[in-house]
Parts: sequence; C-alpha cells; structure tokens
Amino acid sequence: MKNLKILSLAAASCFTFYACSDDDDNIDNTPDVDLTETAFTADTHVKTSSLPQPILDYITANYPDKTIREVELEENNNYEVELLDGTELIFNSAGEFLGVDDDGEDDFGDRDIAASELPQNIKDFLEKHYAGIAVEEAEIENNGNYEVELENDVEIIFDADGNFLGQAEDESGYDDSDDEDIAVADLPQVIQDYIADNYPDQKIIEAEREDDGFEVNLNNGVELTFDTEGNFLEAEDNNGDDDDDDND
Repeated sequence: MKNLKILSLAAASCFTFYACSDDDDNIDNTPDVDLTETAFTADTHVKTSSLPQPILDYITANYPDKTIREVELEENNNYEVELLDGTELIFNSAGEFLGVDDDGEDDFGDRDIAASELPQNIKDFLEKHYAGIAVEEAEIENNGNYEVELENDVEIIFDADGNFLGQAEDESGYDDSDDEDIAVADLPQVIQDYIADNYPDQKIIEAEREDDGFEVNLNNGVELTFDTEGNFLEAEDNNGDDDDDDND
C-alpha cells in the first residue's frame, strides 16, 4: 500500500510537470513592439505662406469668410487645404483647384473611416498597447497605409496589412499641432487694427494662437507674428524675406 502511494505521488508529479511545461509552451515569448519607433506620414504639413499664390487667390475669392486650419502636401503632390469649418479643398501642384474632398469617398486618394472599420489586427494592437484611449480619427492614405489618431494626440501608422510601422512623424519637420487655429474675430483687436492699417488690401487667411503670441497669414503670402499682447514683431513674405518691427 505504501508503494502504491509513492507511485501515485510520482505519477501526479509527472502530470503536474507536464502540465506546467505545456502551459509554458503556450506563453507568447515574442518580443514586444517598440512603441517609440517612428514612421513618416504619407502627407507632409506645409506652412500656409508657402502655398502657390493661385491657391491663396482661390480661397480668398470663393471662401471670403473662411480661414485655413492646416495645409498638407500629399504623396501625389496635390495640396489639401482644410478650412476652419472642416471643408477640405484639393489643388494640384500648380495651384489649380481640383475639388472638395468628401472624406466618405475615395475621390482624392485618401479616405476617413470609422474606428469600427479598422482591420481587426489594428484594433487588437490598440486594445493591447493603448487600452482605454479612444480613436479620434482614422484614415486610409493614398499609399494604402492606415493612420490612426488617438484622443491623447498620439498618431500611429500601420501598413496596408495592419502591421505596426511606428508613431507618425512628419517628413518635413514642420509641426504646428500645439498651435490653436482661431477665427479672425478671436484675434486681439490691436492685431486686427494693425493689419487694417498696414495691409488694407489684404485678407487674413489663417490665424493661430501660439504659446508666445499670434501668427497671422495674409492672402498675399505674408506671415505676421505678434507677441501675447498683440504687439507686432515680424513679417515674413513667401520668399523668406523678413521685415521686423524696426521698419514699423
């Protein structure tokens, strides 16, 4: 009887060891992804003042009460100009108007999609690495990649098969994501007065509130900067020439 108990314990030990070994085999030992990896976006942000003049003229004539939120140069060399009200205008490299981009249609190479339309492996990746952080915007770019912006402002790029490529990085190096686009009426009155006095024939086409002041773009390509009190600091035209307040 004693020998039978010993054999039973030995058998149980073997079973336990096998079960543990089998569980170990089921553990995913694949190295985790490096979330600090970066990947270039399909589109690059550009300064409003660098737009071809025909684009500035078109917006002035057709959207006189609108201002620009952001400008992107797409991989196909088209310009995408988003107005403050969300309207997206598409122009070719020469500045010729091509149409209004309806994000619901694949009409100009990229398309906004709902988070629910993302491939399952992307959803799984986000659930694992960014749990509890909602998707704010998702796009299929003209190169087939997925660009996903989260509510914490992290933007992630996946390839057409849903494989993680990295956090989005703009190849141009230009980033104004921390600036707040505002309506002309929200500019300090002293800035509005300065522009009316010094640029009476020009229209404000973009206005931004920055940490250290304000930046205003006019429809002739001139970019004006002001401090937080609305004092004029500098003017830069689209050729990069400066005119500081010494000439004021």
